[in-house]
This record gives sequence, structure tokens and C-alpha cells, in this order.
Amino acid sequence: MNYNKIYIYNSTIRSLFNKICNKYPKNIFLINSGFLNNGRIKEYTYESVKKYISKNISFFKENNFFIGDRIAIMVGNSAEYFILKLSLNYYGLSCVPINMDLTTNEIIFILNNSNSKYLICLDHKASHVKNTILNSFKRKIGLLTLNTNNVLKVVKKTNISKIKANKKLNSKTESSILYTSGTTGVPKGCILSHEYEINAGYSYAIKKGLISFKIGKERLYNCLPVHHINSGVLSFFAMLITANCQIQSERFSVKNFWKDINQSKATIFHYLGVMASLLYKNKNNKIKTNNYLRIGVGAGIEPTLHAKFEKRFGIPMIELWGMTEMVRCIFDNEKNRKIGKRCFGKISHGLETKVINNSGKEIFDSEGSFLIRFNKLNPKTGFFIMYNKNKTATRNAWKNGWFNTGDVVVKDKAGNHFFVDRAKNIIRRSGENISSAEVEQALHNMKYVVNCSVLPIKHKYYEEEVFAFIVITKKIKKNISVAKTILREMNAFLSYFKLPCYVKFLDTLPLTSSQKPNRRELKKLMLSLKREQYFNLEEFKRKLKK
Repeated sequence: MNYNKIYIYNSTIRSLFNKICNKYPKNIFLINSGFLNNGRIKEYTYESVKKYISKNISFFKENNFFIGDRIAIMVGNSAEYFILKLSLNYYGLSCVPINMDLTTNEIIFILNNSNSKYLICLDHKASHVKNTILNSFKRKIGLLTLNTNNVLKVVKKTNISKIKANKKLNSKTESSILYTSGTTGVPKGCILSHEYEINAGYSYAIKKGLISFKIGKERLYNCLPVHHINSGVLSFFAMLITANCQIQSERFSVKNFWKDINQSKATIFHYLGVMASLLYKNKNNKIKTNNYLRIGVGAGIEPTLHAKFEKRFGIPMIELWGMTEMVRCIFDNEKNRKIGKRCFGKISHGLETKVINNSGKEIFDSEGSFLIRFNKLNPKTGFFIMYNKNKTATRNAWKNGWFNTGDVVVKDKAGNHFFVDRAKNIIRRSGENISSAEVEQALHNMKYVVNCSVLPIKHKYYEEEVFAFIVITKKIKKNISVAKTILREMNAFLSYFKLPCYVKFLDTLPLTSSQKPNRRELKKLMLSLKREQYFNLEEFKRKLKK
């Protein structure tokens, strides 16, 4: 199959799906893993997905949905999520996926910011959602439920106008809003279009080298969250364009991973660095001979572990770089990969990149800020539309025709890119981006917190965890009971996974000349501390998970 004949630059998700479905109706498109489905895999063909879409379209028409309406989805990781997303996009609706681990306040922020017309949740969650989330709303929002048979039902109608909007479905129509952690503490909603999402899949699908997808022969195992760009857009549309299959697991499980991989006959899996580490270190996890799995694709594998993992399991682990704001990922995809160097390869598809120093001068073979664009004439081609209701942040992301990724990278003269660190104050925990500013803001809301600073610290299971330096009022004792109280109160505003895992009380914070916490000095202090010199709240934090 020639991708170019299927892929049309002006196509919509509706037209793309119809082309693939008409040509490959019997191909397996979506699978719920055995781990997700009580030990049994559940398969959907392209043909069967089309039938569910048709039912949902009838539902949308009957209930006054119009092109451009935004619909929030909170149903977790499953094949059914993608059937629902396709149905929304097929009709011309925008999908707003929500992380089910967020607190009520965080969910309400997204619903308000996106101005979602309806929220869709699982059938058995309806009562909880209605009583906690919807009852906290100032405006009326509709509630729909999805049952185990993929049937939508209206639980609560919306009062949003039923006047038909004057909009037509085309490639520029909004398809999704994905919310990312912002450096200011406020999540930013990246508005994506049909064109963006198709391009994302296409840029992945046409990769050569070790990836090189075979038409109708690939099964991609993904246990990453569907509200992320990776699972929800990149891999999903790559599988759609190539008439292949996405296997969706509810979550990553060390115990069940290889069983899932073998049972579902996965040929590719997406990973986070922490997953590779856990799989490698688990001595009880004996891999059975697998005749299907050929590559892993992901980011963040520990450099010292990279070669060891490949040797033990016989699977090339291909490092990539990407972000929600940009459609194209960069892959270290050739046979002569720079294993164990945090290298994510060279650019392709007409992209342009450069690394600059503090003076704005382009540099090579040294650490600097990583900038990217499509090309000089059309720098924003293939990027997100904008941050929802945040023109300032959208404008600030671009400087002199280049998008500032917020990452620290080394670029050599041969064009290879090596990831070093994030310049932004972002903590990466099990694939979730946590804004240091957001956690600090929650701490400052505590009446007895005088000052604070939050930093990432490496963790053996979660990649990174949250380390908090806190200055409290002199009247309050600096003990673990107080630290637990702080976490408990913060949990009313923040999801459990964003809470500090480690706490160190200080009398004062080292400050910069502008009177801001000196993060460089605090990092040195953090790395010098012995375990008994700070409070470990890992177990307590885990118990706060709802």
C-alpha cells in the first residue's frame, strides 16, 4: 500500500478512517489487553468499529450535538476510549481527554477552560461524577455515560444553546484539546486539528529503518495514558494509516507485561525509561520466547541500562523526542544507533533545529536551549493551533520564528541530538509531567508555609519524584506529622501523584539576587542529603490515592 495515495493533506479523520476501513474491513484495529480484560484479549476489527461509530453518530444527531462542540472524556485507558474519540472526530466534535487521577478541582478547571458541552464517564462512575464534580459547577454541563457495550446514555442534559453552529468539517477543524503541565502552574490546553493528528500518525508511519511498519502486520502495545500525545494521537493514527492495530493496556504492570505482549502478539511496544528499568531489574519476570516482538520505541531509558536491556531481551530500544505542541517526533532509528547516549537521532520531514547558548548564538557539541521549526518560510507548519484561552503563552512559545522546546540538548556537527535535561521546571513521574510551580503554589496556599521550592529527584520506579524544601512558621514543629498534614491538605487541590514524596524543612531558603529560591544551590543541598536528613512520605502519599 502506498501511504501517499491514502494520506491526503486536506483529509479529515472521517475521510481517512473511511478509506482504511473500506480497504481493510477485516483487519484487527483495536485490542484491549488481557491484563485489562480479566485475562482475555478483546478485539475490534475496522468493520466493527465503524458500526459503533454509526450508532454514536445517530446518538449525537438525536441529542443536538453540533460541529465544533467540545466533549470531555473521562473513561480511562481502553480500546473503547478510541472508539469514542473516533466517533466524536468523525462527527466533527472535539475530544477533551481527562486524566482520571486528577482531583475534582483539577477536573473542573479543564471543563471550564475547555468550555466542554458534555462530560462522558463510565457507567458505574456516574453517581460519583454527578455528586462531586458536576454539583461543583457554576454553569450547567451535560453528563453522558458509556457502558460495557459501548452504548452512550444521557444522565444529565446541558443548558448550552441548541442553535446549530455555522461550521463545516474540514482538515482545520479542531479534533482535540490535550492539557499539559505549565511552568506557571496552570495547565495549558493544546488545541489540535484533524490535520495535526493525521500528520502525527503519518510522520511516524513513514519512518524507515528499524521501525518500518508493515501494512496490516503490526500490533503496537501501548500502556501509556490515552490523554497523552503518544498513546492518544501518535501511535493511534500511525496504526490507522497503516491498517494496523493498537493494543491498549489499562496501565503498565511488571508482573503481566510479557504475558500481555505474548498473548496479544505485539510486534512493537512503547516505553518510558522507568518501564525498561523495572522490567530489567525484576528477576522473577522470566520472558517466554516471543516470535513477534521486534522493537521498543520510547524515551528516557537509563544510559547504563540501554545496551544491557537490548542484549538480555534481544529488542532494539529506539529513543525518540517529541512534544504535544509539535506533530513530528525525532527518532534514533538506524542500525548504527548511539546506544546509551540519550541520543534521539537526526531530523527528517523538512524540520529544522538548532541549539543556542544564553546569548542566542547557535552552538554545536555543547549544552544549550533546543529550538525547532518546520522551515524559515513556514515555521509553524505541523504545530498546534494555540493554547486554549492563552494567547500570551502561545506568543511567548515562539521567538524569532523558532519554537522554544524548553529542553536542554546537545547537537553535534553531524546533526545528532542528545537529550540532557529540561530547562522548564517540570518533574517527570511515570510519564506524567508535574509542574514545580503548581506544587509550589499549592504549598504557598498553606497558612503556615512561609516559603518553599520544589525539585525533581531520581526515583528507582517512577523515573522522578517530587522533593520539597519547605520553610514553615516558627511556632510549628518540623516533624513528619506536620509533613503528612501538609500533604493531606494539598491533596484537596492536587492529584496524589503531584504531592511531594520527600520533604526537608529549612529555616530559610537560599535566594538569588532577585530574591527567588536559588534552585541551583537547593539541588546541591538535595543531592548531599542522607536519607535520615529528610522525611520519606512515599508510603503515605500512596495511601492518598483515591
